[in-house]
Amino acid sequence: MLYEIIVMIIGFLLLIKGADFVVKGASNIAHKFHLSEMLIGIVIVGIGTSLPEILVTVKSSLTGNSDIIIGNSIGSCICNLLLVIGIASVCNPLKIDNKMLQVHLPVSVFSILMLTTFCNFGADRNVISKTEAIILLLFAIVYIIYTVFEGKEEAQEKEKKETPFGWILVYLILGVLGLKYGADFVVDGAISIAELFGVSESIISITIVSLGTSLPEIVTCIIATIKKESDLAIGNVIGSNIFNICLLPAIGAIITPIHYDIEFNRSLIFLLIITIYLLVFDLFRNRRMISKKHGIIFILLFCLYISCLF
Repeated sequence: MLYEIIVMIIGFLLLIKGADFVVKGASNIAHKFHLSEMLIGIVIVGIGTSLPEILVTVKSSLTGNSDIIIGNSIGSCICNLLLVIGIASVCNPLKIDNKMLQVHLPVSVFSILMLTTFCNFGADRNVISKTEAIILLLFAIVYIIYTVFEGKEEAQEKEKKETPFGWILVYLILGVLGLKYGADFVVDGAISIAELFGVSESIISITIVSLGTSLPEIVTCIIATIKKESDLAIGNVIGSNIFNICLLPAIGAIITPIHYDIEFNRSLIFLLIITIYLLVFDLFRNRRMISKKHGIIFILLFCLYISCLF
């Protein structure tokens, strides 16, 4: 038991540091091309902090552990919206940008509805087929392309000391290695713990694994919030969620079709409700500010959600 816990902890540490190096390298490349903070938050940092989930997905798909893929996908999104935004807004109130309300949050809602449809009413019921996986993947690619063009149009050139390209390459290589081995350790540890306690892989993945792979988002958002970069913090969370919902099941199902456990429906509906709430949040007063009070409520909701699962 102690060995499995140590393996998972080492895996999470490798994932966190690996994601940190990848984000650092990618952000430096983005700044060289003078891209906007929103673009960096949604695409560069969003994908970068989702790399732990992506690597866990690939590993789980190759070993035939479908529940870990879906559980990690949904659990990470819930963790991002409640725990990550909650902690970040307690540190410093977050303002939701108009572009986030007009484009990115609606896209997030649509992606959740699309995954729910494929999982429950697809051609092969309760199975995400390769065709459906390709649709999810294309949707994510179109979203990335749109966000890149949008970000270039809004970008303003800023003075920033550039990191030498050699160091950027080192960051990326070390980051990828950390993510690869970290994912191996996390998945192997999670499966072993589930077997030891007789707990289903779906519960382990939607709680322990999703929380561990969301640590990069938590750290990134706290740092961005302290620096009063709300666009980067919110962009990271929403971008990461869209990639988690679309890319994780897509990548997993392209490797091998994913069998969907209908027990995940409750968590999927809960995720949809939270996302819609953020979309219509504070609509009439039009302040669009997530206060410290809201942050505390989000954190308590997350704790209640986890306790209900067990």
